[in-house]
Amino acid sequence: MSTASSPIGVFDSGIGGLTVVRALMERLPYENIVYFGDTARVIHDYAPDSRIHSQACALFVPLVEEGWLDHDVTRLTAEDYLKPLQAEHIDTLVLGCTHYPLLKPLLRQVVGDDVALVDSAEAMAEQVAAVLAEKGLANPGPAQPRYDFYVTDVPLRFQTIGERFLGRTLNNVHVVKW
Repeated sequence: MSTASSPIGVFDSGIGGLTVVRALMERLPYENIVYFGDTARVIHDYAPDSRIHSQACALFVPLVEEGWLDHDVTRLTAEDYLKPLQAEHIDTLVLGCTHYPLLKPLLRQVVGDDVALVDSAEAMAEQVAAVLAEKGLANPGPAQPRYDFYVTDVPLRFQTIGERFLGRTLNNVHVVKW
């Protein structure tokens, strides 16, 4: 039985869910949080001989939201953040936040062509597609899909950022009043 003092649970396959935990801490400062990141079993299940190095990149989010995808400040920030990972001679860089794929061209320049970039959003989309196919729930098409976006405040800002994220015009942005 849940009570007001019951924790919020966050389960993640690695460390990317920490961005959710951070947002919860800021928005709900009095809530108990239990985070489970299955970091020990992820890349070991799939690549037992691999080593995982993580790097927090907190400044990337505001830089992306500002639209500074190829700005000198963003490039210098990326070089600084990625320096410790490059010192470890990484061969793969997992982009664990939804904002990071927008920086792929810049990150590619910083880490070079010898480092594989893994877009976590693309990996998640592949997983969802596999589950839908397995369950027989994939939409057979070919009708155009409808995309609706619901926000509670400042739809223009959402639309601007959303269009940058998605690379397409957002036509169906709806404001929900609470």
